[in-house]
Amino acid sequence: MNTGGENKLSDIATLLHTSMVGVNSNGMNKLYTQQDVQTILGNSMTLGEIMLIVQELVDNNLIKLVKQNNELKFQPVDIIEANKKSTMSSEESLVYSYIEASAREGIWSKTIKARTNLHQHVVSKCLKSLESQRYVKSVKSVKFPTRKIYMLYNLQPSIEVTGGPWFTEGELDIEFINSLLTIVWRYIAENTFPDGFNTITQQQDSNKVPRFYAPNVNNYSTTQDILDFISMSQVANVDLTTKDMRNLCEVLLYDDKLEKVAHDAYKVTLQSLLQLGGNSNKTTESQDNSNSNSGNSNNNDDDDYCVYDYYNGIAPLISDKEAVYFDEWTL
Repeated sequence: MNTGGENKLSDIATLLHTSMVGVNSNGMNKLYTQQDVQTILGNSMTLGEIMLIVQELVDNNLIKLVKQNNELKFQPVDIIEANKKSTMSSEESLVYSYIEASAREGIWSKTIKARTNLHQHVVSKCLKSLESQRYVKSVKSVKFPTRKIYMLYNLQPSIEVTGGPWFTEGELDIEFINSLLTIVWRYIAENTFPDGFNTITQQQDSNKVPRFYAPNVNNYSTTQDILDFISMSQVANVDLTTKDMRNLCEVLLYDDKLEKVAHDAYKVTLQSLLQLGGNSNKTTESQDNSNSNSGNSNNNDDDDYCVYDYYNGIAPLISDKEAVYFDEWTL
């Protein structure tokens, strides 16, 4: 086996590395104990002979030493990764090892300097060299926007670093969040109140019969329902989860636009629907008032806002304008 270094691996070292990596390369993340290595090589070999083979792989960057629970373990390294490290200087390899260990969280440049005990000029030179070869990259952290965070080039930053789908280039995307809040509220409203936005049209057209839910139908929406709707509508160009939907619902819940009926199940409040209806009516009423003369003072009672203009679940009474409406019955 050629590893890109000056020495060629022995057959027994190649056998050990191949056995540790496995056929499908799933062994890269697996840690092997000394007993595991001895089992692979055979119990006939002495501990000294086994350590010489392990040292050969370590010298060729094909095995990493990992300390876990005060026990020394061995982790195999891919040949491509080993060849990459063989072209680095000792300082670059040291800097690279700390960046690699930081995984998707990344590591601050000053932390690299403190852990490697290298001069700042040397650290900067190594980072510049590794970046030019696309071995590492710098990312912007939401938590620490002034810090330069480094991670491996082929890794995606964690949510703790990027801030998740609500951030764009490190900035909170208010417009995107508000758009999703509106979409989520309207979707839940359509499930909570059947034809709640079309009731006025239905009342004007006597041929249309309003639709109502049967008593056994759940008039609420779950976070999974909302996520499926968002995904099907393709209104977001980022991957969202049910946790993200829950966060949006919690914002609407705080604003009294939603109420929680069960775990991850929500429906809109009647108050939020009435507020929307009242705001949409103001424009129409102001236009009607501006086009008419002040001769309709006797019809003021008929022009007052009525809940049944927007939700006709119960037949209105003559004195319904003095009634008090509740989202749910209280016992």
